[in-house]
Amino acid sequence: MGYEAGVRAVTVKFAEGHEFHGAEARVRGMAIGEYMAATGLDGGEGDNAGSSMARFIDRLISWNLEVDGAPAPPTPEGVQLVDQAVVRALQNAYVSALIGVHDADPLPDSSTSGEPSLVESIPMEALSESQAS
Repeated sequence: MGYEAGVRAVTVKFAEGHEFHGAEARVRGMAIGEYMAATGLDGGEGDNAGSSMARFIDRLISWNLEVDGAPAPPTPEGVQLVDQAVVRALQNAYVSALIGVHDADPLPDSSTSGEPSLVESIPMEALSESQAS
């Protein structure tokens, strides 16, 4: 029995304190061929802003957004009802999640993020020559 490597769904949400904290969406991920076409890694042009948004809307599975107190369906018609800033933020978070970087994803406890790099503490300019006494 092999490892199931089909396309997974991605959940995008925003960290506490973010303007859209509380908004969430589940979006189908991409097979490697789709990813390479979308990013231009296949030698093509890759997605522009419009085609990237269309790809997001096409892959939208569900979300928790409401408009005027009623659920906005996760369909192309439902997307048309939602504030563009929220949709763009979700789409940007989706793209970030696909490439492996998303603001709401916490770093593991073992991460040294934020600690000074040893390389930065090594002087890089030439030292002055010693003067003979």
